[in-house]
Amino acid sequence: MKKRYETTDAATYQLLIEKARKLRRNPTEAERILWKYLSDDQLGTHFRRQHPVHGYIPDFVSLKSRLIVEIDGGHHLEGEQPEQDARRTEDLNNEGYEVLRFTNEEIIGNPESVVEEIIDAIKDRQPQAPLPRGEAGGGFRVGMGFDVHQLVEGRDLWMGGIKIPHEKGLLGHSDADVLIHAISDALLGAANMRDIGYHFPDTATETDGMDSKVILAKTIDLIATKGYRLVNIDATICAERPKMNPHIPQMKACMAEIIGCDEDDISIKATTTEHLGFTGREEGISAYAVVLIERD
Repeated sequence: MKKRYETTDAATYQLLIEKARKLRRNPTEAERILWKYLSDDQLGTHFRRQHPVHGYIPDFVSLKSRLIVEIDGGHHLEGEQPEQDARRTEDLNNEGYEVLRFTNEEIIGNPESVVEEIIDAIKDRQPQAPLPRGEAGGGFRVGMGFDVHQLVEGRDLWMGGIKIPHEKGLLGHSDADVLIHAISDALLGAANMRDIGYHFPDTATETDGMDSKVILAKTIDLIATKGYRLVNIDATICAERPKMNPHIPQMKACMAEIIGCDEDDISIKATTTEHLGFTGREEGISAYAVVLIERD
């Protein structure tokens, strides 16, 4: 059975993702300092903050280099914590990860020295960091997505994560944001992970009325379980009314924040069908998306 190399079963992974998000929102002083050096691929490899790896949530991890950096506060010296840390390190070593541990004091007092040690580890890992068995197949992949929903009265119109004033909205089990749905399907397709109907079924009570921004955020987390991140998006909205162009900058800003990318990585275009078909008759709105993803 093919194994996703930094996840456990799906249910456990979702719990870990929620916990990881909370940790990212509340970094310690040492984490903030070190992230200034690790973010934006400054050291030649891509690091993630609090990304689930085989049932654990390391402080920082490079999936490409299979390198983990942990920051130990004072509680790591108390009680059973040292033994738990040792077991955690051993488990991650067995999965092919090298684990570097630093104290808060080391990072706050001399971050440059810590970074030098991390750089040395990255250099040592680069020649010995093949992808796990079954995970080979090139660094870049393309995905295509499409979605359509009916326009009806009594619903809000959500597009690209923002609410657009209009006398009608899109009908669907969730908020029916066709743009985000098309983009999410493209991302999942590029990573060969089925589609949003598989991961967020319209028969499930927990997805009833779901904010599509949540779907996009979880989709980004899902493709990360296979080591992928977004390179860029090119999407098109097909709608006769309302006019979408005035809202595109806000859509881009909203989705860039969710994905954690630059707004320049997201292209959104709007068009009509010249009054032809269901879109031209203002019976519905559709969206198309093409994405490029790459492996860390």
